[in-house]
Amino acid sequence: MKKLKKSLWYSFWDGIYAAIQMGFVEQFVTPLALFLGAGNVAIGFLNFVRNSFVSIVQVFSADLTKLVRSRKKLVTTAVFLTALLWLPTYLLPFYCGQYKVLVFIILFTITSAFNSLATPAWASMMSQHIPPRKRGAYFGWRGMVLGLVYCAALLMGGVLLSYLQNISLSLAFGVLMALASLTRFLSWYNLTKMFEPPARQQPTHYFSLWQFMKQARQSNFARFTFLCAAFMLGVAMVAPFFAVYILNDLHFSYFQYTLLVLAASLTTYGTQQYWGVLADKYGNIKIIRLTSLLISLIPLLWIFSTDLYYLIMVQLLAGLMWAGFNLTTGNFIYDVAVAGKRERCLSYYNFFSGIGLGVGALIGGYFYRYLPPWLGFSFYLSLILSGFIRVGAAVLLNLFVKEVRSV
Repeated sequence: MKKLKKSLWYSFWDGIYAAIQMGFVEQFVTPLALFLGAGNVAIGFLNFVRNSFVSIVQVFSADLTKLVRSRKKLVTTAVFLTALLWLPTYLLPFYCGQYKVLVFIILFTITSAFNSLATPAWASMMSQHIPPRKRGAYFGWRGMVLGLVYCAALLMGGVLLSYLQNISLSLAFGVLMALASLTRFLSWYNLTKMFEPPARQQPTHYFSLWQFMKQARQSNFARFTFLCAAFMLGVAMVAPFFAVYILNDLHFSYFQYTLLVLAASLTTYGTQQYWGVLADKYGNIKIIRLTSLLISLIPLLWIFSTDLYYLIMVQLLAGLMWAGFNLTTGNFIYDVAVAGKRERCLSYYNFFSGIGLGVGALIGGYFYRYLPPWLGFSFYLSLILSGFIRVGAAVLLNLFVKEVRSV
């Protein structure tokens, strides 16, 4: 028990530094690609390659853990390589002339792959630290605290870009990537201090990706995975292009862009604790059903106005819904998969979600470029199509996925 408590403390500080890293990088990738000269199709291609490759890498997470015989060793190695690569990912494209966008896409994909490779193994370890009945409350509390840290880093990044916008954007993005590298190294240090509980592996715990896919009719979790992937495809048709729409079409400043992103992040992370308490009491599936349907309507709200304050309100609502959806999908996987299968289940879930995100982004890039303008913007037709796909997946989630524990 003492080891687990101490390990949770180190895990918390790993989360703090990882949240700072994400705050400096996650929402500024598209603005950085635009700065390097990427167009709409290139933005779609960036997200397609990145999400697809990350999802493929995660399929092998459980097998890599088996090879190195330690989840902790896989996590720390992947995080160390991520920290090492953030700065070169930014710097090297400047030496590649007309190919700098392509080089950035390749390097960012590799760095993201290492960053995500650790996730299934880390989640598998963490699931053994927290009793099932307390997971919703704990991960909700953790998500809220780390989310507020993420928001502070995001705001700092936006202020930095706004301040240096007319001086040197190159320097501003360079500072952000350097800080991301530093904080990921600090994250890695705390991960090395974590305790790895023994995992009881049995031959029956192994199942291939093909075996998993064949279980779609019988398996509640397989249906959940495929429908979430379809939902994410609809989301990704527009998600990477909000930055393009805000910065290029609406001509908002970097600071206004940051305010919009921050609004969603604040309600996402600020309300996770309350969603966690509700999930422990009423179950994860009820919350997934509610939030997936409401998230499906969010894209349509962007059509009614281009006013900054109206869009901030839309983002606050979106963040509230995503808080419930993100928390309960993760907790549902913890509930549905036994400890020995959990890392592999997470890997396969992330694989199909990543494919959905990648394909959706690629489709969205072409839609943004080639769909005719409607009410002044071609992005609006993409928003409508995205909403329809989300609604379809959400309705099927409501019909075909069941709760797995008594609530």
